[in-house]
Formats: sequence, structure tokens, C-alpha cells
Amino acid sequence: MPELLSREAVHVGAVRGRYFRENFAKGGIDLVQIVPELVTNADAAIAAGGRGRGRIVVSFGAPDPDFLSGWRAQMRELRVPALTNWRFEVRCSDDGVGVDARTVDRRLGALGELPEHGGQRGLFGRGLRDVWLAQGAGRIEGVRGSRAVESWFFPARGDDPYAYLHVRDEPAPGTPPGARVTVPLALERLPSDGRLRTLVSQLVQLRPVLEDPDREIWLELPSGSPEVVRLPVPEPDPQRPVLFDDEARVTPGVSAHVTVRRSAEPIPPGTARATRLGGLVVRSGRAAHESTFAALEGLPGTRHLYGEVRCDALEQLQRAALGRPRPQVVVKVDRSGLNDNHPVVQALYAAINRVLRPIIADEERRAGSHLVRAGGALRARDQVGLRALNDALKNVFDTPGRAGFTAGGPPSERAPKVGNGDEAGGSRDETRDERDEVAREPPSPVAPLRFKQALVRLHPGERRGVSLLVDPERIPAGSRVQAIVDQGLNIHLWTDTVPEPVRSGWSRVDANLRCRATADPGSRLSVLAEAGGYTAELVVLVVRHRASGWVREIARKDEDAEIEAHFDPETGVVTVYEGRREFKALERAARRSGLPKARVREYLPYRMLEVEVAANTVYAWAAEEVLARRMAEERPADPAAYAAAVRREAQTLRYRAHEKLMRAFLDEEVYQGRVRIEPERRVRPAQRTLLGD
Repeated sequence: MPELLSREAVHVGAVRGRYFRENFAKGGIDLVQIVPELVTNADAAIAAGGRGRGRIVVSFGAPDPDFLSGWRAQMRELRVPALTNWRFEVRCSDDGVGVDARTVDRRLGALGELPEHGGQRGLFGRGLRDVWLAQGAGRIEGVRGSRAVESWFFPARGDDPYAYLHVRDEPAPGTPPGARVTVPLALERLPSDGRLRTLVSQLVQLRPVLEDPDREIWLELPSGSPEVVRLPVPEPDPQRPVLFDDEARVTPGVSAHVTVRRSAEPIPPGTARATRLGGLVVRSGRAAHESTFAALEGLPGTRHLYGEVRCDALEQLQRAALGRPRPQVVVKVDRSGLNDNHPVVQALYAAINRVLRPIIADEERRAGSHLVRAGGALRARDQVGLRALNDALKNVFDTPGRAGFTAGGPPSERAPKVGNGDEAGGSRDETRDERDEVAREPPSPVAPLRFKQALVRLHPGERRGVSLLVDPERIPAGSRVQAIVDQGLNIHLWTDTVPEPVRSGWSRVDANLRCRATADPGSRLSVLAEAGGYTAELVVLVVRHRASGWVREIARKDEDAEIEAHFDPETGVVTVYEGRREFKALERAARRSGLPKARVREYLPYRMLEVEVAANTVYAWAAEEVLARRMAEERPADPAAYAAAVRREAQTLRYRAHEKLMRAFLDEEVYQGRVRIEPERRVRPAQRTLLGD
């Protein structure tokens, strides 16, 4: 740690007048704004160094204790209102042109200056000084021209906007050039590793850097080793990969090239528009600004669409506006996207609407084509299966018990035995041996802090009660409880400390969770709770439908597909593809038995196959959600092993819920007089048929 410096060594920065006009009352900066600023600055430094390739390292973690103690001592000596304590920080290193004391003086001289290097991939919004000023502290280290420098940035005393200090300026012969920028984070805790990984790899503003083969971005997480960041590009539709690729007229003097592509699978909407993979990415020059569907946001027909809109006039208009005394900027200074009030941006959105409206209408028509309209009697009997299926999912997500938080066992070779062992095809000794073998397995540990719910569905504007369970043996009563929610959620804890345990031996903290009306349907939001050094996460899925359960409807499509059925939790519809061979074989059997074509789907084997296919698809989706909760912060290295784990979990759920589902289904069929089954043999024959695989 260098010697404490006096006030005479402090450099005071200046501010251009337009900074206050553009940035007034916009002090809230989060990781979505910090990370692009750091990466685009590092990319510009590599480009300025004249190197063909470059490496950027983004790391999240705790601060260096020696640096933190020296920082506190220096700030106390200078008596400035700087941030003196933080738990986490983000650092960005590059092997570009580097910095020295003169470069730092030039770059930190004034707020509101334009970027030094032309063609920068940034958004010309906030700069590095703005990020430091919002957080209350900052540090830059670098080597350039055989000299090393370390400068600290902090708010100044009095009316000056900010100040900086060169704590180290010394020769460094033989050291390669480069720079490292540190931004302290005024956060209680970092997002999860998976969220940080998604943030860096899917940020819209980082697309140009991630797509550049001459740039290599590495990510260092607090709990893992460094890894290369790759952009997860959606897999294109093999039949219709490109839906539109042509010029679109924006204004008489401005045009944009619009490319609309279609993915093979629906694209998850993501937790925020800044990190979603879908949408049309608006680009100008070397920068990417936002991902948008203009006025068609949230429509079901947009789930497969992605692409880009290239309009180089936006960069020219932005540069011209920043040089005027009364500018009307095209790009917002807070990196949230384009300025909706700019006339050229409004014309651009109108052009995007003209291109997308017929494409989205065609997508929705294709999604609804080949739909089989079930009769009233068939829909009424569907409600029986839906009720039993939603009861099973409620047990999985809302009240999972111990099974929802511990690893499941290996798959069984046969269906679970019902009644006497002899009737089920096995002996009582074999059943007892299996129970003894399961009892000998050591129990899986349960997290000391967890939400009672495994996954919660909310529609925009809905309020729901949730529960946080605390183990009093590992987290004593009286410990402080904190909750952090994503944007779009509100949570109110009835108590901020751990209460005394109840009769079950666990302490319980109740809370009211509310989804904002502005939340996008399909978004996956998180609630993070912390107590006694332990954390728990609750995932909230924002849905469109307002039904009483996860599954709202069984839809039928008369077309062939590689999968038996598809479940969309956002709309609550499970679609069964009845154009497959197994359905056609049962349809021919129904016609041979004398049923007319309109009543083929009332044929009992046909109905049983529909229910089984729909249930198995929903079980597979629930298994992935449960497994993702158990494997939090872990990514399976082997996709085959992960798929096998999902199959095992789905098989476990099927064994637990299929009996109740088929009992309800068959009881309804018997009630309707469709089939005669002896009371003592109602479940077991169907169970042998459906679970024999």
C-alpha cells in the first residue's frame, strides 16, 4: 500500500454543461450499465493499440483487503464523501494500449466528453467517470510507455463534481501494456453465477464484441474458474431460417436493412430486455443499442423471431446531437435503448412494425393451423385430467416437501407395486428388500434456508403469499433476514428476523409477493433471501393465463412432429401432436370398431394415449424445473448425463402422480358409461399399460 498522500496531490475534474442536462436525476446505475461500459472501453483500448487480437477479462468478487484498508485510510485523510466499505466489485482487464498518468489526466479531465477513439462500440451514453461517480469510488491501473500508474477516483469535497489521485506513478520497464479498471459495487450481494453468466454472454450492447473473432472475453466468477464467454445463438429453423432480408424506408433520407430470422425452438424471453436473445437488435456503426419488436412486444407470434436492424444513420445523428448546445440525443444516456421521443426513432419503429406485422400474423396463423376443435363433451372430460394434473404439479412446486429439495433416487425397472406384492407381479420379500435398500441410503442434506415453494407462477398485477423456511439449528432465531427481488417484483416480509421454530422444528417467515403490472409475460424473475450467511432463491414465472393451475388447456394438432407434445407454461397450453403414427394407428382401430370420424377422439384407447402424452410432457418440464433448482450454480458438463437426470426425475414424478391422474380419468369414463371396469381392478390394468415402459 503506498504512502498516504496530502490534499495537494488531488486532481479535481471538470464537467461539460450538457452533462447536467442529460444526466440530471439519473444516478441509478446497475450491472446492465456497468458491464457494457467496461467491456466497450477495453475493446476500444485494444483497437487503439493496433493489435489484431485482444483479450478482455471480466471478474466479479470480493475486494483486495490491503487495497480496501488503504482506501479507507486515504479517504479519511482527505475527508471526502467517498464509498469506504463494499463487499463486491467488478474488474475488467485488457491487453490494449494501456494508460499512464498523462492518459489518466486526459481521460478523467471532464465529464460529458465524447469517446477518444472513433468507431467505438459503445453507446455514447455514460462514461467510465459516470459509473465511478454513481458508485462513489473507482480505481484504474495500467502500464503504457514503460510507466505504471494507479489512480483512485472519488467524489470531491465542496462544489467540485469529482476528484482523482495518482497513488502510484513509477517506471515499469519490460512490462507489457494494458489496463485494469475496478468498479466497487454498492450491492448487498452479487447475483447468482448463472445470472452473471447470462448477463455477460447475452447483453445486447456486447453483441458486436462477442461476435468479433479477434476478441476473446473471459469471465471469472466468485465460485468458479475462468471461462470463455460465448454468445448463445438460437438454432435456426431448418425449413424457414430467414423470413425477411431487405431494405426498409425510414424517412426520405434514412433507410435501414432489416433481417428477420426464425428459430427452431421458442426463444425464452429472459429476465430483462437488455439480455434477451429474441427480438431485432438495432445496430448502427459498430454499436448495438437495443433489442425490440417495436409496438408488437409480447405477442405470441414473436416467440420464434430474432434478427437485426442496421441503421448507420443513428450513429451520425447521435454524434451530431452531442456537439450541439441543445441536443436531442438518439440513444439514451442510461443505456436503456433508443430515445422514443426522437422523430427518427419513431419512424424507425414504424418501419419495423410494417415489416413485422404480416410476419407475426403468419406465425400466429401457422401456430393455430391444424388445430383440432374438440367437442363440448370432450372438453368437459378434459377438465378431469387437467384437475388431477394440476394437483400433481401443485404438490411438486407449491408443497414439494423434502423431495423438492433433495436429489431423487435411481430409476426403477418396473412400475411401483400397488396392493399385494403377488398381484403386482412380485413377491413381498422383494418389496421388503427394496425398502431396506432405500432405507440404508444416507439421507440427502436439506438447505438450512429455503422457500417452501419451488416455482411460483404469477400474472402481471397478482399478489401471492410465500413462505421462507429456516433451520433454527444452523440459523439461530433472531438472525436478520433480507430479501432482494428482480425488477418487476415487490416483496414484503412480515418479519425481518428469524422467529422461534414451530412444532415442525423449522422457523417460518411469511411474505407477500407481488408481480408488477408492467412485468413481461414469460419472464423468469428471482427472489433472493439471505440469513445467517445462507441464501435461498425463489423463481417466479410471469404467465399470461389466469387459470387455477399450471395447465389450462389440452390442445390437439393434426400434424406430425418429432416430439409427442409441447407444454408452454406461459400460456398454460399443452399441445398434443396427433398426426404421429401411434395416434393414426388408434384412429384406424376406432374407425374399424364403427366410430364415425367426428367421434374418433372419444375412443377410449385414443383418449388414454392423449392423456398419457400430455401428462408425460408436463412431467418432463416439471422435472427440468426441479432439477434446475437442485443444481443451482452448476452446469452439467455432460449433456447426456443431464438428460438422463431429467429422465430419472420425470420418471419419479410420473410414478407419484400417474396413479391419481389415471384413477380420475378412468372414474370419469366409467361415470360417463364409456367403459365397464370392475371396482377393484380400475387402476392396476391401466397402470400396467401406461407405466410398463
